[in-house]
Amino acid sequence: MTTRYVAGILIPDGAMALAATDLMRDHQSDLLLNAACRTFVFASLLGHSRGLRFDTDLLYTAALFLRIGITRLYAQSQLRFEVDSANAAAQFLRGHGRSWDDIAQVWDAIALHTTPGIPQHKPPLTALLCAAVETDLTGAHCQCFSPAAQARVLAAYPREPGFKFKFLHVMAMGQLHRPHSTLGTTNADVLSFHAHRMHAGGFCERLLASTWPY
Repeated sequence: MTTRYVAGILIPDGAMALAATDLMRDHQSDLLLNAACRTFVFASLLGHSRGLRFDTDLLYTAALFLRIGITRLYAQSQLRFEVDSANAAAQFLRGHGRSWDDIAQVWDAIALHTTPGIPQHKPPLTALLCAAVETDLTGAHCQCFSPAAQARVLAAYPREPGFKFKFLHVMAMGQLHRPHSTLGTTNADVLSFHAHRMHAGGFCERLLASTWPY
């Protein structure tokens, strides 16, 4: 097996990471899986730039499981999709013998990533995952990366043409059956946008106006 680096970041290739990759590849579209992988690399780059310590395998798992809750596996769930995703990651980590503390870190990171104003005050795993989601979707924090690093991330995990609208569509489709679960998160804006009632300054407007080409 060849060790792989993207923008100088080692992509985990241990047994747990490979199992997570295979599982997510079975249940997520390339659009979501590539977004998850970009999020991991951006989070790692941000962590290194800030001098933060974090468990790479846990960050990778958190990024990959980030949006499993909006897939067809949860078409009947009434929970927040973030909670479904966090619960799925917790079950996976328990199966791989990780500690309760490790599981709690990943659960918080996934569950809180769409809740404004909280993640940046939490431990590194949660703070970095949320910041990297912002980077991948709205271009926030891009000043922390060189253009060359950004290009390498996009080459490894492409943003397909029409990504912005496709992403919003997938997010809406995974939550239309549980609109009450989106209150207080960026997902309320996703459903509002889907219903053509976008609020000025909302998450969807920031995503569509981002400097990413598509």
